[in-house]
Amino acid sequence: MSRKPKTTSTSQGRGGKANASASSTAKTLGAPVASAQPGKSSALSIRDVASRAGVSIATVSRVVNNEAHGVSSETRARIQSLIKEMNYLPNRIGRALRVQTSDTYALVISNIQNNLYAAIAWELERQLNDIGKVILLFNTNENATLQDRCFDEINGRRVNGLFMLCAVESRHLRQTVDQNYTVFINRRVDSLDEMSFVGVDDYTAARDIMLAILRNREMPIGIIHGPLYSNTSARRVKGIMDLLRERKVAIDEGDLREASLSMDSGYQCAVELLERKRYRALFCGNDQIAYGAYRRCREMGLAVPDDVRIYGFDDNPLNDWLAPWLNTVRVPHVSFATEAIRQMHKLRDGGPHRSIILPYDIVLRG
Repeated sequence: MSRKPKTTSTSQGRGGKANASASSTAKTLGAPVASAQPGKSSALSIRDVASRAGVSIATVSRVVNNEAHGVSSETRARIQSLIKEMNYLPNRIGRALRVQTSDTYALVISNIQNNLYAAIAWELERQLNDIGKVILLFNTNENATLQDRCFDEINGRRVNGLFMLCAVESRHLRQTVDQNYTVFINRRVDSLDEMSFVGVDDYTAARDIMLAILRNREMPIGIIHGPLYSNTSARRVKGIMDLLRERKVAIDEGDLREASLSMDSGYQCAVELLERKRYRALFCGNDQIAYGAYRRCREMGLAVPDDVRIYGFDDNPLNDWLAPWLNTVRVPHVSFATEAIRQMHKLRDGGPHRSIILPYDIVLRG
C-alpha cells in the first residue's frame, strides 16, 4: 500500500557535519472525505482526493498534471481510479497555467527592514539570478491580513515556488501552501503538519548565548524577547528560561519584556526595564531589538560593554561594521538561501519535505 512521502530532518551541528534521519511517515491530511454524488463534483477539491488516497496534495497534482517524476505506477493508477470514482474535475485553466514552466519564484518576507531578513532575501535573489531565475518580493510587516493579500497575488501568477521568510498564521496560508511548492525559512508555522523548513536550533542557540552570560556572572539579567506568536521567538524564550531554572537563577516577571522585532520596540522595552533596575546584561530576542536597547543605554550614559553588556540573536552582516559592542548568535544567512533553493528543487522533482537545521556560532565581541 502506497504512502505519502516521508518527512526528513537534516541537522548540521555546530561543527558543520550533516546528519539526515527519516521521521515517521507524514500524517494524512485531515480533510473530510467527500462522496461522489452526481452534480456535486464542483464541491470536491484536490485535498479530498488526497485524503481518500492517503497521499499528499502534491502527489495528486502530479497525477492530474501527468508529471512523470515522484509517483509510482501503482499509486498513479489508484489515484486515477479515485478521480473517476469521486467524479473529481480539476480546474483545467489552473492546470494549463501550472504545467507551463516559469522562471519566477515568490518570496514573502515579514519585515524588509530587518537587516537579517534583507540579507537572506538579497542572497536568494543573487543565487536564483545566477541560474536564470527571478524572484518577486512581497513584504507583510508581520500582518496576517497583508500576508493574505500577498497570497492572493501570488496564487494568480505562475510561480515555480514560494519562499516564506518568517510567515505568520493567516486564513489563506494553508490553501496557498497546498497550491505551491513552499519552503519556510527561519520560522515554522505550528498549524501546518508538514513543511519544508530551513533554520537553526533556536532553543539550543538561545541556551548557549545565555550560558555565556552566566559564565561571565553578569547579574542581574534583563530579557527583551520577541513576540510569542512566533515559533522562533517562543523557542528562544523557552531555551533561556529552561536554562535559568536549571541553574536556579531567579528572574522576576518585571525583568522580562515582550517586544515586536524592531528597534523602536526594543528601545521602548529598554526604557521600561532600565527605569526599574540597573542590569549588568540585557538579552534581546534579535539584533534589531538589541539596537534599540543600545540606544537607550547610551542616552542614560551607560557604557556598553563596561556598564552593561548587550546580547542579541542573528548577527546580520552590518554588525562587524557598526556594532562592535554586540554579542550575538551568528545565523548563516548565505546557507539559509542555498539550502532553501536546494530544497525547492528537490520538492519540484518529487522529493519529500525536509527540516534542515544549520550550524550557528556564538559571537562574543564586547
